[in-house]
Amino acid sequence: MERIEAFCEEAASLLVTAYLFIVFCMFPFYLRNGYLEVGKEKYHFYKVMTFGGFSLILPFVLLCVGFHIVNYLSGGKGKEGRDTDGIPEADARWVGRLSGTDWAVLAYGICVILSYIGSEYKQTAFSGENGWYMGAVMQLVFVLSYFLVSRFWEYEEKMLLPFMGAAGVVFFLGLLNRFSVYPFWVEGAENTSFLSTMGNINWYSGYWAVLFPIGFILYWKAEGLWLRAAGMLFTAAGIATGVSQGSNSVFIVFAGLYFFLFCVSFKSTEAMKHFLQLAALFCIVCQGLRLWRLRQPAAFNYYQGSVSDRITLSRITLAALAVLAVLYGLLCLLDKTKHFEVGKWKIIRQITVLTVVITVGVYILLLAVNSRIKDGIRFMGGMSFLKFDDQWGSARGATWAAAVQIYRNIPGLKKLIGVGPDCFANFLYTIPDLAKDVKKQFDGARLTNAHNEWLNMLVNTGILGFISYGGIFVSAVVRFMYYGEKVFKGKGRYLCIFGFSVFAYTIHNVVSFQQVLSTPYVFLMLGMGECLYRMEKGS
Repeated sequence: MERIEAFCEEAASLLVTAYLFIVFCMFPFYLRNGYLEVGKEKYHFYKVMTFGGFSLILPFVLLCVGFHIVNYLSGGKGKEGRDTDGIPEADARWVGRLSGTDWAVLAYGICVILSYIGSEYKQTAFSGENGWYMGAVMQLVFVLSYFLVSRFWEYEEKMLLPFMGAAGVVFFLGLLNRFSVYPFWVEGAENTSFLSTMGNINWYSGYWAVLFPIGFILYWKAEGLWLRAAGMLFTAAGIATGVSQGSNSVFIVFAGLYFFLFCVSFKSTEAMKHFLQLAALFCIVCQGLRLWRLRQPAAFNYYQGSVSDRITLSRITLAALAVLAVLYGLLCLLDKTKHFEVGKWKIIRQITVLTVVITVGVYILLLAVNSRIKDGIRFMGGMSFLKFDDQWGSARGATWAAAVQIYRNIPGLKKLIGVGPDCFANFLYTIPDLAKDVKKQFDGARLTNAHNEWLNMLVNTGILGFISYGGIFVSAVVRFMYYGEKVFKGKGRYLCIFGFSVFAYTIHNVVSFQQVLSTPYVFLMLGMGECLYRMEKGS
């Protein structure tokens, strides 16, 4: 019996590893008919790949669960012969010790089911809006993929290298495409809003946000020369494509990642050195892109005035590089003194955090006041970024306002479970006045989501789904960062990679949405992080 159980666990682990390899290393490159209906084609490939993979994995999983339940009920000590809190050590992951993230994922799965049952738009709630496909089936696939990876994958940080390699190729192709270089022609590439093998730049940036932190934090965290070299090359490619690709949401991620990393780098002088190196790398890459543009002025093929256009021509990163060089030199000199410890200078972190909080608070205050006054505050009324209207934030003002109006119109207790997974548009167009305004705002185009994942979740799955979904990401970031930085050593320190990946996805989707090229990846990263956590905890 034990040999059969061991075989089932090994088979499940190998199949999960194979599934991860296909998702991370093959799925990004799948294209059919070029960029024509790329979202639909990517979804169908993901569906076939996932349902086919799960059909192979689940029989072994169910056998493993059965064996573990039998072991628990029979009072066995498990394979290692140890017993912790009355639960066999080898069986604990099945019958106890659910983490905060586990509970949040389970709660979210239940909320999705309740939302589907209570929805008036069963077909859409089941399979999702056409072109997006984020219905109940997909949401439950995310939940299941998390538990399969967290319980059955055998963690090995070397597996991150092929994942980085595939993403690095995607990033490099995206960079070349932005500068009018096409190693192979893709139908529809004349539309500069399409890049690499991903399609639309908003989908591309969602993929980028989840994968970029792997190399970014690997460089900051790894001790081996080859791992840090791989992290540096990947990070350079990620920075280059990030700043040049065109979607403004990427810059929110850059700001969030660098600020977060700055705050946690006060743990040691070495960590702070690595942070400054990463900050300098950002400036060096930006200046490299600037030189490219100066040598080939017509190569850059995205519209003038965008953030990508400005930063790849600006000298501000050159000035920042000079400042960083001085700071790095000063830090190296201080590090040679016996009494210097960067941790004693945490007052700098506190001042920086306070400055950021005050700046954001002042901006929100000015935005609120300036938007309420008819002609705006004196000297500020004409500043579009200080006036929250339909055009604010690339029309995010219109979509966010629509989401708020939709939620207000959801009747009674249905506010708890929402209108149904991916049923944002179905309910929106039942509200005559709002539907009329939205059609006018977007020239008749169908508005299918709020372009803010959290508002979208509030509408689709209600306050219960919103809380549980948010709980997944908050609990994961807090736990992964705490244990990766404060508790675990050895392999456990790489838990920070998954914490930063989840964090990047979270802030990116404040202005973006669930889609098949980002959300499946973040749930897999959540599962991989949870797998490492449980392995280090010995459960």
